[in-house]
Amino acid sequence: MKKIILSVAALIFTATGFAQSNTSTVDQTGSGNTSAVTQTGFMNDSDVDQEGDNNDSEVTQTGDENESQVLQGPASNNNESDVTQTGNDNYSFVWQDGDDNDSEVDQTGNDNYSYVDQWGDNNDSDVDQTGDNNSSIVLQGYNGDNHTSIVDQQGDNNISEVLQHGDSNDSYVEQIGDSNISDVDQLGNDNQSTVWQSPSFAMLPSSDNNDSDVLQTGDDNESFVWQDGDNHISDVIQDGNDNDSYVDQYGTGSTSSVTQTGDDNESDVFQGYLGTNHNSTVNQDGNDNYSYVFQHGNANLSFVNQIGDDNDSDVNQNGQFNGSSVLQNGDSNDSDVDQDGTANGSLVNQTGDDNDSDVIQNGSNNMSGVAQIGNDNESYVNQQGVLNNSSVLQSGNDNYSEVDQIGNFNFSDVKQFGNDNWSDVNQSGNNNISGVIQTGTMHISEVNQTGNFNTSTVLQTGNNHNSLVNQVGNGNSSVVTQSN
Repeated sequence: MKKIILSVAALIFTATGFAQSNTSTVDQTGSGNTSAVTQTGFMNDSDVDQEGDNNDSEVTQTGDENESQVLQGPASNNNESDVTQTGNDNYSFVWQDGDDNDSEVDQTGNDNYSYVDQWGDNNDSDVDQTGDNNSSIVLQGYNGDNHTSIVDQQGDNNISEVLQHGDSNDSYVEQIGDSNISDVDQLGNDNQSTVWQSPSFAMLPSSDNNDSDVLQTGDDNESFVWQDGDNHISDVIQDGNDNDSYVDQYGTGSTSSVTQTGDDNESDVFQGYLGTNHNSTVNQDGNDNYSYVFQHGNANLSFVNQIGDDNDSDVNQNGQFNGSSVLQNGDSNDSDVDQDGTANGSLVNQTGDDNDSDVIQNGSNNMSGVAQIGNDNESYVNQQGVLNNSSVLQSGNDNYSEVDQIGNFNFSDVKQFGNDNWSDVNQSGNNNISGVIQTGTMHISEVNQTGNFNTSTVLQTGNNHNSLVNQVGNGNSSVVTQSN
């Protein structure tokens, strides 16, 4: 009986000893290579292959069933790799093919995945994963050198992918929260990308379910994305040189898309400060274009499309359900839209060169439409109140239109066909109506309505006509027709 007990104990000891066994393999070919492996726990696996001279590798595994593979070579020199795994079922792969590359991987938690592939020379990668089920892929130096990548994941189920192709690209990804996704592709030289999917000190303790995609093709492009909150989506595409994009999304559920094609374009998008569900799309095709979008409140919508060179667009929306669309096709056009209130709408379309449009809306349900076709046209629209409506169409060159609506339910329609026409409409009160049509050159029209339910119509055809209409009171009606 005693022999049976001893035999059972021996079997248990053998099985336990087998379960506790860690595996380490080190293969070194060359001179001056150094490898240090420390394994504490169960079923950890480490494989180190060094082919070249003066390579250094350090692997520390604490926990169960962690796996690390380090490959330095072939014929690679002065590379350094440091892998630290604390937890269970973590996986790390590091391949350094080139000279003077540096890789550091730190995994704390369970089921984390890290893949680092460094080709070329003088590349630097740092991956830090804290939590469970995080995934990071870093590919550096395909046909290039001197790349830097930093990935910091804190939380669960975060995904980061970084591809750097060319020379001297720089990428930094920070994910603090759960289920965030970041994809950075840098194809060219001296590009910089920063992605923060993380909260500020004053906001929530984590940021969850955010998605960021950055594609940089060309040289010296710079992209910064900060998503603070939950369920944001950001897409940045830069194709050209010296483009600059800044996206800052707070709150919940905002979407931003920025596409820059050309050189020296700049885009700034700020969304969701104390609000949710904003949507911004910026397309810049050309050179030296600038776009600024600021959306504060809930569910504001902005579209900016600039095709040409040296165009400038500024959109500020404060409130809820405001919508703005700016289309500029040509060179040196300038558009400024300010909406403060609820459900205001603005549409600006400038086709040509050196056009200038300024729209200010304060109140609710105001609508402004501006279309400028030609060169050197100017339009200014100011709406203060509720349900004011303004429409401006300028076709030609050097036309000027100004519309001021203060009150409620006012309507203004200005159409200018030709060159050097001038129109000024001032409506103060409620339910006033003004219509101005200028066809030809050098016309001047001024309409002043103070009161309620006034109506004015001005029709100018030919050249060099001058009209002044003043309506003070209620229910006045005026029709002016000028021709030659």
